Amino acid sequence: MSPLMDVHVYAIGLASYPAGVKLCATVYESNLRAAISLVCADDGMPYGALSVNLSDIELADDEIFVAADWNLPGELKAALLETGKFAQAGRWNQVGHGRGEIWRIADPVLLSQIAAVRIVGSRSKSKRRAAVAA
Repeated sequence: MSPLMDVHVYAIGLASYPAGVKLCATVYESNLRAAISLVCADDGMPYGALSVNLSDIELADDEIFVAADWNLPGELKAALLETGKFAQAGRWNQVGHGRGEIWRIADPVLLSQIAAVRIVGSRSKSKRRAAVAA
């Protein structure tokens, strides 16, 4: 996953507070779904992943699966929703002993950047398939 877009998010209890975290968007290589991760704003170290790539969950192109609070603090997820870049889709899925929620990516700039990475990723996949078939 390579970062596309950085957005500072501030919330109580974050690593490297008060610097917060940066939101990094790309796609998962295996199925080109949107992938959202977080890095510490002050030192660039990985903080965590907002999205989880579970292939058996149906998602639209503008949706991500967000793990239960075992993956990220609930207050951080609430802060991300408050940015307006995401919206709750109103759907949940059971994962192990917890539930994950489906969010819609609501930011048009973020969506267009993810779409651009999908195009590049699909071209790369086509080249790999052709090489294997040859």
